[in-house]
Amino acid sequence: MSEPKTIYINFYDSITPDHVKHIMASLSEIISKEKPDKIYFLFSSCGGSVEAGVVLYNFIRSLPVEIIMHNTGSIDSIANIVFLSANTRFTSDHSSFLFHCIIQPVNANTNLTKSQLQELISGINISENKIASIIAERTKLPLEEIRELFLQGEAKNPTFALQKGIVHEIKNPSIPKGTELLSFNL
Repeated sequence: MSEPKTIYINFYDSITPDHVKHIMASLSEIISKEKPDKIYFLFSSCGGSVEAGVVLYNFIRSLPVEIIMHNTGSIDSIANIVFLSANTRFTSDHSSFLFHCIIQPVNANTNLTKSQLQELISGINISENKIASIIAERTKLPLEEIRELFLQGEAKNPTFALQKGIVHEIKNPSIPKGTELLSFNL
């Protein structure tokens, strides 16, 4: 019986709509043409767009191949959701996971009506609930603790990630010699 075909992908970038479109198109092409059994992400990201992160999470969850995520530095903000899309997750010895509440940018000198403020608050609440729900489903963290993490805005270490089921093992990545390695850094 032959070894399963694994393709390694390095990603160190932000989670933006354009980056997510590129990742989805590239993964679709790789799966169609290369027909791998596994895709192993060497993943690190400062976060980015909540909507783009949730779209990528759902897309990765739908893929017909095994996805492995390996934190190679830091998983911040919405990147946690993308990271949690994999059923198998590792983190390097020297890595971190940052959790915080939703940040809604507002342009300087912007005037908002009461209904516009309520719309912003409603959107923030929906986004935080979506993120908290995914984290609770995919880890051992209860919703109450997740909400506390959002309020704290605190980075967590690999030991915390292992204890809370964010990762399954702390180990440094090792790419086998002769393995196909792609980079999705834009």
